[in-house]
Amino acid sequence: MKIVSIFGENLTAVKYNGEEADELERLFDLWNDSEFLEDFFEKHKQDLAYFKLTGDEAILHTREEAQLLSDKLYEAVQNDPIKLESLFRNLHNEETGILTLSKQKARRRWLRLYALRIDKNVYLITGGAIKLTKTMEERPHTSEELAKLERCRQFLQNNNVFDTDSFKELLNE
Repeated sequence: MKIVSIFGENLTAVKYNGEEADELERLFDLWNDSEFLEDFFEKHKQDLAYFKLTGDEAILHTREEAQLLSDKLYEAVQNDPIKLESLFRNLHNEETGILTLSKQKARRRWLRLYALRIDKNVYLITGGAIKLTKTMEERPHTSEELAKLERCRQFLQNNNVFDTDSFKELLNE
């Protein structure tokens, strides 16, 4: 696992071993890949039925939402000061406080970016998904995202990361 800078130390993403791209790049590539989306929505057509959309409509919506999410992310890091806090929320809606290395999500309709909050406006993107169900545990692809969040959290804890300064130290090793 490698941590790749997207925008200084404020926005970083994991590049997993064996992957060609970091998670942010990989996800936006997938969310704009018509063939991937066609296969995904065909495989999950029962989940998609809740939204009352055809596969083709879902593909169009996904690509539009991916662009809007990308725009929101870009806008958040371009602000002075950076405003990533406005984009990411606690992973579980019932959580109210912010813990060290808390699990976070940025969302746009059914698209999710999952990240660990290192400190105020400092995030590590660990993955993302198209989430068509109420809970992440309901489908293997979203359950895997939970596992990735926890693996990355453990990695950071094992490397004594608990704030911006300790994260910078890890990045500079």
